[in-house]
Amino acid sequence: MDGLVQLLQQQPELRHLTGWTRLPTRYSASPKYTVHDESGLSILHTAPLTAFRRKKREFEILRQLKQDGLPVPEPLGLNQLPEAAVCYSRYRFLTGSTIQDCVPLGRDIEYRLGQETGRLLKQIHRYAGPPATKWAVRCRAKHNRYVTLYQQEALPLTGDQAILSFIEQNIGWIADRPNRLQHDDVHLGNLITDGEHLVGMIDFSNHDSGDPWHDFVKMGLFQVENSIPFAVGQVDGYFGGDVPELFWRVYSIYLAMACFSSIVWTSRHAPEEMDQMRRRIERVLSDHRRFEHTVPDWYETFDRT
Repeated sequence: MDGLVQLLQQQPELRHLTGWTRLPTRYSASPKYTVHDESGLSILHTAPLTAFRRKKREFEILRQLKQDGLPVPEPLGLNQLPEAAVCYSRYRFLTGSTIQDCVPLGRDIEYRLGQETGRLLKQIHRYAGPPATKWAVRCRAKHNRYVTLYQQEALPLTGDQAILSFIEQNIGWIADRPNRLQHDDVHLGNLITDGEHLVGMIDFSNHDSGDPWHDFVKMGLFQVENSIPFAVGQVDGYFGGDVPELFWRVYSIYLAMACFSSIVWTSRHAPEEMDQMRRRIERVLSDHRRFEHTVPDWYETFDRT
């Protein structure tokens, strides 16, 4: 048993927990565990003590969403462990499997799961974000930082200047976007299903605030790769089948920006996945005819009959 578990087990509110099992973490060095109590299974996340304010905000967000009846993990506890320089939070485990682990499920079920995800995302986006610098200012500054890193690290994408030109020519469309709660990591691995319907959404650790439509970026990068019916359903469910043209304009700008941030992030955190990420970006560029089209081919050609 590792030393951190021993320290955690000494905490008064954790002493009753049994069956401590460490879970694999792909991109984080902070351990997380499943544990049991008299009510069932829960998951305990640890994080550096310096992240406590952010983890407290995440805990409060989920407590509010849960109180309002949204299908998210129930918050059970939050505390600090200074002697180990960590903080920890515990949430009730959502029963089911990730959609990522379940696909393929067939076109109709995947489309329905996408619709249910879109509807849930719409509910989450009703919550206002905390006061902050205007979204367009933050978004552009972040993009500029990633482009600088992209250029410094010599990670060329084919036709990168055309992508940058598309962003510059259209970035005005994000000028007045609202400031709402963002999950900021919506992908099939963070969506739980019982095989037929959506059970809930997990992992709000990347939560942010800004344009709610930015939460669709990983749809274009990842969902489409695994299930086009799901991706189409996510858009249709969110907008009730009536997708405004403005959405596709704004979404395309964010997806174009993501071409650069994804390359830089992968280079720094998962270099072994660089070839896969480059293929993913080439698919995105193909879907949008190198951003000559804002509506992607996978959405325009999907047969709903």
